[in-house]
Amino acid sequence: MNSVLEHLDHPKKIIEEVHRILDRNGTAIINAPNWLGKYFLEFSAFRLGLSPTEEMNDHKMYYNKKDLWPLLVKAGFKPSRIKLKYHKLFLNTICYAKK
Repeated sequence: MNSVLEHLDHPKKIIEEVHRILDRNGTAIINAPNWLGKYFLEFSAFRLGLSPTEEMNDHKMYYNKKDLWPLLVKAGFKPSRIKLKYHKLFLNTICYAKK
């Protein structure tokens, strides 16, 4: 899921469904802007006019590692099989969660 999670009203339900349908030993890759990315995205949209403002207004949540980790564990992913990293100049959080 690339830049989807931040738009969802019920991200936990979606991550649970991803876990449910994932093949055994399959890997879910989830990418979402984090709280630092929020400031960059809003500056880009509202100050510079480089991004559509509607997209920024649609963001429900931003995800640092500490925000994404509990959702993944509650959805059924084992902590030892979750890897979280910051990327894109530390503006996004990417997750590799193996079933």
